[in-house]
Amino acid sequence: MSTLSIAIGATSLSLILAFVWMFSLSIRKKRLEQERIAREAAYRRTIEKARQQERKDRIFKAETGHTPTMLFLAKEAERKNIQEALYWYQKAAQLDNITGMYGMVRLSESKREDMVLREQANYWRLCIAGAEGDLHAKFEAAKALVHGRGVECNIPKGIAVIEEVAQEGNLEAMLFMGDWSVSPDNPLPSPKQSTRWFMQGAEKQNMEAMTKLGLNYLKGVGVEQSTERGCYWLERASEKGSVEAMFFAGEAWRDTAPNGAAIAYIWLFMSAHLGYEPAKAVRDSVGSTLGVDSVVGLQSLAKPVLKKLQLSSMVKHSLIKALNKLYKRQLPLFELEDKLKEENESLTDSARITADESPMNDTQDIQTQVTPDEDFPSNSMEPNFSGSYSGYQQSYVK
Repeated sequence: MSTLSIAIGATSLSLILAFVWMFSLSIRKKRLEQERIAREAAYRRTIEKARQQERKDRIFKAETGHTPTMLFLAKEAERKNIQEALYWYQKAAQLDNITGMYGMVRLSESKREDMVLREQANYWRLCIAGAEGDLHAKFEAAKALVHGRGVECNIPKGIAVIEEVAQEGNLEAMLFMGDWSVSPDNPLPSPKQSTRWFMQGAEKQNMEAMTKLGLNYLKGVGVEQSTERGCYWLERASEKGSVEAMFFAGEAWRDTAPNGAAIAYIWLFMSAHLGYEPAKAVRDSVGSTLGVDSVVGLQSLAKPVLKKLQLSSMVKHSLIKALNKLYKRQLPLFELEDKLKEENESLTDSARITADESPMNDTQDIQTQVTPDEDFPSNSMEPNFSGSYSGYQQSYVK
């Protein structure tokens, strides 16, 4: 019995020890599992923190003007947050990045029901075309920037772009700059710049530029007031078919002696006949001072001219010369005179440069001198024009 008891006791002890060992193993396993889970959680927190820090760094980098980072953030946000993607594409586009512009157009067009986004798409589409060399699109995009259509209003940047387009020869931009230079919205108006832009447009044979240049001369905006030059440019625009120029030319001539009323009636009659409503009342007012016979005669003179204007077959300066001859007025052809003057000045300068740069032979002590007066006409050869325009009342722009 004692042996059996010892065996049972030993077996029981072994079982107890095995249970304790297995229990300790279970506890250890659980502890290791908890440690593994804690390590994984800590790793995930570290990774997430690193990601957050990386995103903050990217945002900071993008906000400080790094375009590739802007595009990365925009592309990343397209999957989750369209508004955020639009924000970053817009930031890139505002730095003249083409990819950013295309991104704005693509995302804005995806929400056609949103009018604001549609305007943004139109604006950036113009910017893309402008960046590819379309001056008209570049001008329209700059105007949208000035007026805040489809983009946040930025007048200084818009005006700078329009001036750049004007300097590249775009007529629309020249006319805009001419108007902007004397606009009440311009914080730094420059009447001289206004006349300069209109002059450039007139040199390109644009009738609106000619009309506005003529009005600047009549009112003395940015130039010395000159009724002669004002009437000349208005009549040049009228020859090209501008009904507004005809009206203003009539207004300029109506109170001029001795034949101003007759000349005014011709211009006002043609302007009214071609549909310019303000000219009708002034035409009738001028006609009432002339008499029925004179009015009928002037209308008979104007009708053939109207046919030529409607057929766009009017020869340059032909109508001005005809009125000069018919009414014995002396309105100079300033465009030709100014061009001739510039050519003479250019030739004189070239001759002077040639004289200054001509080689000197020291051994023979010979000097070669060019005398401009012997090669070019003197001032006495310039035609002497005069005219009587004192009756016309001018309004000046200060």
